[in-house]
Amino acid sequence: MDLQELVDSHGNRLLRSACLLCGDETEAQDLVQETFVQALKSAHRFRGDSAVHTWLHGILLNLCRRHFRKQKRLVFEEERVLKETVQPVPADELDRDFCAKALAQAVQKLSSEHREVIVLRYYENLKIEEIARQTGVSKGTVKSRLHYAVRCLEQFIPREMNLFVSGDTHNGEP
Repeated sequence: MDLQELVDSHGNRLLRSACLLCGDETEAQDLVQETFVQALKSAHRFRGDSAVHTWLHGILLNLCRRHFRKQKRLVFEEERVLKETVQPVPADELDRDFCAKALAQAVQKLSSEHREVIVLRYYENLKIEEIARQTGVSKGTVKSRLHYAVRCLEQFIPREMNLFVSGDTHNGEP
């Protein structure tokens, strides 16, 4: 498989994950590009123990982690304010794009460890064992992170979206 085939078959999925992990499309594109560069440099080490996408996604995760370590050194007050000003919209005005955007913004508010497991489980559809292997933690840790990540998302998602809220959506009306 040559580089163009790799990009064609895995690029969009990697870009989606990178966007969710870092929250910025331009940075995500850079991270995906660097993923392919690193994959080419280390292709001789790929033994075929996992699927190509899993291997590429592992490279992407490592690059994202490195990116966040560098970024933690810089804190921009303006970004923090922008992230904290998401206003709920009435349910009748919600559409699919709004829901996707609100969910992506909520995912960005998670810690990097929680964001990783959410992306791998719900966007990449990986099993707990696969997530544990890719992140280098135990299955129990993955389950715990997923549990706490979902609890955090409950707090960040507008109630009108009702993604995690249990109970009646009509406030007692039939």
